[in-house]
Amino acid sequence: MNYSRSEENGLRLLKDTDLQILSVGVSTGGVAEVRMAMSNPNRHIVATTVDDKGAADAKNYIKEKGFSKQIEVRLEDVSEPLSYDDDYFDYIYARLVLHYLPKDKLDKTLLELKRVLKPGGLLFIVVRSVYCPDAKSKDAKYDNTTGMTTIISRTNLDHSYSRYFHTEDSIKAHLISSGINIRHIKSYEEQLFVDFMREVLAPHKDHVIEIVGEK
Repeated sequence: MNYSRSEENGLRLLKDTDLQILSVGVSTGGVAEVRMAMSNPNRHIVATTVDDKGAADAKNYIKEKGFSKQIEVRLEDVSEPLSYDDDYFDYIYARLVLHYLPKDKLDKTLLELKRVLKPGGLLFIVVRSVYCPDAKSKDAKYDNTTGMTTIISRTNLDHSYSRYFHTEDSIKAHLISSGINIRHIKSYEEQLFVDFMREVLAPHKDHVIEIVGEK
């Protein structure tokens, strides 16, 4: 199994005392969540996604690895109000998911994530940046109101997708607005994968922004 730099960075932040974990947008194949469970048998991980197939595939992988009791996969939209109590989670992992949200939904989401995070808890975020090849595509269309860039698929011209490609300043502004303290931010290139189980590398490197926030 191939691991990614940003995943490694996010997992290194976990402390032994971090027992209640929220993983927003279940990681590719559930790999990160399994690794969280492996490192501490007392840890409980809630992994969320809006994708039925992704949830089913993650559940199968997690069951195969023997961690179904520790990892709960839920169909849940992070841009909607969350069902958890205030100050519930010790750590929140949001790798490569929040760039799917436009400006207004991102602000509401960060407020909710802050609400369910314990005081002193960390929020780990990775978003794609404006320096990604897709963001600079000649066919890309940017909407200033939402912050979203729409791109036509290179492999299927009838299909398009949208992302909020960030600068360090833009993601910092959203975090500051939500009242989250920024402990760390950096940008770097990362070789990502195009398939669910991370066996096929993307044809190019992407550019991401990594942020560690604290409540």
